Amino acid sequence: MLKLFILVIAGAVFPLLADPYWLRVASSALLLSSLAYSHNLFFHFLGYPTFGGVAFFGIGAYTFSLLFSHNLPIYASLPFAGILSSLFAIPLLPVVLRLKSHYFAIGTLALQITLMEVAENLSITGGTKGYALKVSESSNLIAFYLFLLLTVILLIYCAFLERSILGKTLKAIKEDEEAAQILGINPTPYKMLMLISMTFSLGLLGGTFSIWSAYIDAPTVFSPVLSVKTFFILILSMRAPILGPLLWSILFELIFELMWSSFPQVHGLLLGIAIILLILIFPKGVLWKGS
Repeated sequence: MLKLFILVIAGAVFPLLADPYWLRVASSALLLSSLAYSHNLFFHFLGYPTFGGVAFFGIGAYTFSLLFSHNLPIYASLPFAGILSSLFAIPLLPVVLRLKSHYFAIGTLALQITLMEVAENLSITGGTKGYALKVSESSNLIAFYLFLLLTVILLIYCAFLERSILGKTLKAIKEDEEAAQILGINPTPYKMLMLISMTFSLGLLGGTFSIWSAYIDAPTVFSPVLSVKTFFILILSMRAPILGPLLWSILFELIFELMWSSFPQVHGLLLGIAIILLILIFPKGVLWKGS
């Protein structure tokens, strides 16, 4: 708890000391860490590689943008972003119960790409033009603190699951679902709980992203690149599911900014090579287990 308290205090005072550039970098790191924590609810605790979970991030972004553009305030629009993302996910539960391992990853990625194509061809979502939001000058600061709040809540939730009976039950389902059923554990409600938790938080993150960017379009909020970055953080944090996503997200964004400023023409290639090497060298993560 002391580590978390220090991180929260540091995050709270950071905007008071940082210039707009570093505030943007910090917001990017918090967004990435929150995405990783959300995905970990399915990846770490149930063993499902949610490669296309960003689909629900995009649903949340569009839901918030539509409501906010029709004069619904931020504090009312944001919860609806999470709720609609979860409602959209509930009919997918039968699919979740059937697909395993890489089939689930492919299925969620297909959903993400499908939603991106649909959003680009609907007038209600702005089509290829997207949505421009009229936000206040303090929107960047508001988004930063919302990202920070969501990161802290998700971190605490993951820490609770890691140490609780609920978390042990989830891991029993992950290790051997048939054996868990023999012991009297019904996997369905547990998978439903994690699915709703993951998609609700992703919807909130999508809405917060809309506040931060003030503009969204389908290729941005349903971006496969965002999925790759999130999955990369998940892989590196496998041995440290509590603090790992936050620490690796911060390091990732710092390295990304360094590469972008030093090698603007090939920074994407260099970053991709670095990602591949790290995953090959450390397939089970690189942070200590006790973090």
